[in-house]
Formats: sequence, structure tokens, C-alpha cells
Amino acid sequence: MKLSLALAARSLGLAACAALCVGLTSADARACGAAWYPAIEIDYRTMGVAQAEKELEAGKYALAAGRVVRMIPYVRAAKPGAELMVTRAMRVLAVSTVRLDGRLPFEKRVPKGIHRQWPGSSAEDRQANLEWSVATLEKLNERRKNDPALLSELGEAMARVDRYRDRALDVLGKLAARDLLASPEAYAALARLRNDDGDDSGSRLAANRCLAMANEAALCHVTGFFTWQS
Repeated sequence: MKLSLALAARSLGLAACAALCVGLTSADARACGAAWYPAIEIDYRTMGVAQAEKELEAGKYALAAGRVVRMIPYVRAAKPGAELMVTRAMRVLAVSTVRLDGRLPFEKRVPKGIHRQWPGSSAEDRQANLEWSVATLEKLNERRKNDPALLSELGEAMARVDRYRDRALDVLGKLAARDLLASPEAYAALARLRNDDGDDSGSRLAANRCLAMANEAALCHVTGFFTWQS
């Protein structure tokens, strides 16, 4: 009987203490003899950006771009470097936009209100998207200087905008001379720039390097060339 009364009293005491501890700070909770565990919040955007990077590498540019804009709708106004995850997302979106030639066909992938920030149906819209990509990749290069992969992407982006054409030829040409161009897309951009300048041998050389790296020969096509390996 005495044991039962003691157990009952102990239970009531613990219950009272628990009631008093509700809403207290972690230090107060520990004073009551309770362990306190912080709530863990998972930022699913980190996994989403990693997936978008994989989609970019796989050539699924619309999927990658749509994923970024859906997860980070304010990405257009973001500043590179403020947050690593957002900076990575900005690179994915910029490169995807370049490889889609400024068109962002993800109406079904993002809400209409967000998609209106990234139109691409008109030439002016596409130009604005490409200009944003160049500006973004320039800022990324300022933060991480002399990175061949980033420089290759910047040169590829500038090759899509007429007013940056000479800079693109310079950047891509210097990287190619040192065998540092990091993607078949960059070699394809260089091949087309040289072809436009009438540099047939230089264009053919860049197209051949593109072919050696690319999964699809069509990526390396240059107008007027029937074969790139002759």
C-alpha cells in the first residue's frame, strides 16, 4: 500500500513538473529534468538544386530551368555569393537559358505568376533572358576567377549575344589554345563564331573537338560543313 502511494505521488510530481515546463526555454526545461531537442528544418531546395545540376549535365535544360524557378522564384533578383545554394541555382538557370537560346518552355512546370517573369515567346524576351545569363555568369566568374569551366560557360553565353561576340571569340579562343574549353557546347560556339569570321580551318578544328566530346553530332553542326572529320 505504501509503495503504491509513493509511486502515485511520484507520478503526480512528474506530471506537475511537465506541466510547468511547457513553453519554457531549453535551459528551464533542463532544470525540470527534461531533455530538449531543437526542431530540425530541412531545406528541400538543396536537394532540388542538386537534381537540377544533374538535369543540366544530362541536357534536360527545360527541366533544370523550371525546377530552379519553381523552387526559387526570386532567383532573377538574387545576388551571386549571398547564399551558396542560390548561387548554384543561378548558374544552372543561366547555362540552361543559354542552351535553350533564351526560350524557357516551362509553362506547365511553374505557376503562371512566376513564369511571367521569364517570358521567351518574343525575340525581345529571349534577348533579355540571354542578357541576364551573361550578366549572371560574369558575376560568378568575378567570384571565382580563372575557372575554365565557368569561363567556358561565360564564353558560350556571350556568343549568343551580338554585342558580346568579340569578347566571346577572345575568351573561347584563348581557352581552346590552352586545351581548357570544358564542354562540347563551348567548342560548338567557338566553331560557329570562327565560321562567321571566315576562319574555315579554325572552325573545323573547333567542330572536331566538339565531336570528340559530344554525345550527339548534331550539337557540333556548322552551316556549310558536310563533314567535320575530313
